[in-house]
Amino acid sequence: MSMFFGLEISKSALAISQRSITLTGHNIANANTVGYTRQRILQQAIDPSLAPSHIATDKRAIIGGGVETCVIDQIRSDYIDRQLRKENASLGFWNTRAEELEYIESILNELSDSSISAAMKDFFNSVSELSIDPVNEEIRTNVQQNALKMIDTFRHYYRGLADLQTTYNESMKVTVRDVNDLLTNIANYNKQIFAYELSGQKANDIRDKRNVLLDQLSELIGITYEEDSSGYFIVNCDGVELVNHSTVTLLEARPTLTGEVSGEPDYYEIYYEGTDTPFSYSDGVLYSYKVLRDGNSPDDVGIPYVLQSLNTLARFMAEAFNDVHSSGYTMPYGAQASQTGINFFDVPAGGYGDITAGTLALSAQILTNVNNIAASSVFIDSEAPNPQMGNNINALALSALSTKMDIPGVGNFENYLKSTIVEIAIESSTSQKMTYSQKTILDNLENRRQSVSGVSLDEEMVKMITYQHAYAAASRVLTAIDEALDVLINRTGLVGR
Repeated sequence: MSMFFGLEISKSALAISQRSITLTGHNIANANTVGYTRQRILQQAIDPSLAPSHIATDKRAIIGGGVETCVIDQIRSDYIDRQLRKENASLGFWNTRAEELEYIESILNELSDSSISAAMKDFFNSVSELSIDPVNEEIRTNVQQNALKMIDTFRHYYRGLADLQTTYNESMKVTVRDVNDLLTNIANYNKQIFAYELSGQKANDIRDKRNVLLDQLSELIGITYEEDSSGYFIVNCDGVELVNHSTVTLLEARPTLTGEVSGEPDYYEIYYEGTDTPFSYSDGVLYSYKVLRDGNSPDDVGIPYVLQSLNTLARFMAEAFNDVHSSGYTMPYGAQASQTGINFFDVPAGGYGDITAGTLALSAQILTNVNNIAASSVFIDSEAPNPQMGNNINALALSALSTKMDIPGVGNFENYLKSTIVEIAIESSTSQKMTYSQKTILDNLENRRQSVSGVSLDEEMVKMITYQHAYAAASRVLTAIDEALDVLINRTGLVGR
């Protein structure tokens, strides 16, 4: 074998050592880059040349041709990535739910002086005072004003919750836009990766960028993905392809629905763009907003469930209070005689079923004159020997409603409200625990991912020194061969001249 062949071997050793040092520098430079995956050179020995028999002097001593780079590859675990993205969707769901339910709890703060419970308490206390002195016009005015305060409190919470429901609806639209942006960018990266890797090399840095987008997408909607043997990358959600290499199926938020319970218009249904097929999804931030917006059952507590509870309380309070109040008699005033059959709360044309926490109101008679509050159980005749002015039987019956435990539909007003608050608190606590659990799982998976894919500066420094020594050794081999060639070419045959 020619000694010049040794120069090629040394050259290949120098080249791969230099490339390894450069790649180590690239790893170190990106040690703090989000989503970066450390890279390594995969190398292999160059097969020996099979020299013809008239050149090779010893076929048993054929030497290889040095070293060459196979590919610059990423050190990454696809198994950990898939686990992490699956759990990331659950974290997106529970984290969003926990934050929003905690906010709903703060809105319905029962310890606040402006809470519904406090307003109800003030109202019934004033009714109790009326039972002590049913003739006192100041006390009657206090009942009227506390009733108005309670109504305003119901309406305030109803509007706040309805506005929050609309906020979740808009959040769904924004999330759909974010999903579409991510899907489009993933498809663009697919094209870039495919074009680059036609050369036989790996598009590692572009793959890192795509992986970051996959992490972000997996938080918004639950996804699965695969890359076939041809290099085509596919992203699915609930079995439907959203990305097939460079082809994207975008989503569209159409205002075709009305808000559950609140009946607000222009609520969004999510469709596959350009079709009438609803988008199928069951996890992630997007689904969390949907449950918060539409959830109307103990299993899916959302704004509608809370609104429905407030509506039920307002409706049955109005019905129960009117039933007792309308059986009593009002105080006569001016030319107006004592009356019965007067409702305390207004009843819509459609009946009690149309009363909500947002529409609860006093009847026109009570708003017009506080003497129309029926505290007496009998007719009051100011000209009779016993006018019954101080009769408080009906006022006592009205006051007793605050402690009554068998009111249709609610049992007890205060207990019903508390049970709703407790349900929200339990759901909020459960969501927070699930969030903590998911974060623990995600942290563990992220640590495992970093242990495989992350850049360790200590490890890179050790490898850099190793490559430096390899480069120096290859240089020394090259020098030795050069010296040998110098002797062979310039000095051989000089003796005896």
